[in-house]
Amino acid sequence: MGSFNEKLAAAKEKGRPSKTVTVSLDAEVSGRLAALEAQVEVEKNKPSDGRLAKSSPLVKLIQEIDSVKAEFADTLVDLKFTRMLGASWLDLTSTNPPRPDSVSDRMIFGYDFNAVTRAAAHESGVLIEDGVERELTDAEWDDLFSLLAGGDHEQIANAVYALNEGESNRAVELGKALRAATLASEKKSD
Repeated sequence: MGSFNEKLAAAKEKGRPSKTVTVSLDAEVSGRLAALEAQVEVEKNKPSDGRLAKSSPLVKLIQEIDSVKAEFADTLVDLKFTRMLGASWLDLTSTNPPRPDSVSDRMIFGYDFNAVTRAAAHESGVLIEDGVERELTDAEWDDLFSLLAGGDHEQIANAVYALNEGESNRAVELGKALRAATLASEKKSD
């Protein structure tokens, strides 16, 4: 399994995970892209039929997404979000209490999901222009968020949440289950 120091060194070498999200500064385009991306997710969950691979609905949707992106390339921007330090994430969640009128805030998250993910986006996100990362000012973030459609806000919030809480919780639970299965198997073989 490796010692703590070996695990720590391996984790440091990998660096912090990140996600890149493409959003549109044109709400109409963003809506079209979001609808197409939702259709892609539906198609991915359907059983595949290899006989129609080149003309499958999934392939057609991906081609349509590529076409929309090419047609409106000037409206798209790429934002890269990196997992925050745990203490910084906890500071955001503890200083943004759940909204009283939000069931998901109160029952699922325990904090104001929108405020936390937006603040985390400011703190952990960069713009990618021509392959180069550039930090945005607070004013630029505010301008950006004022132009984005709801679907793009959701993409950003989901990416930030996944990086800082969702994926790490899932990974820990999976790791615990695998470790327990390995220990149980080792006990049986003794």
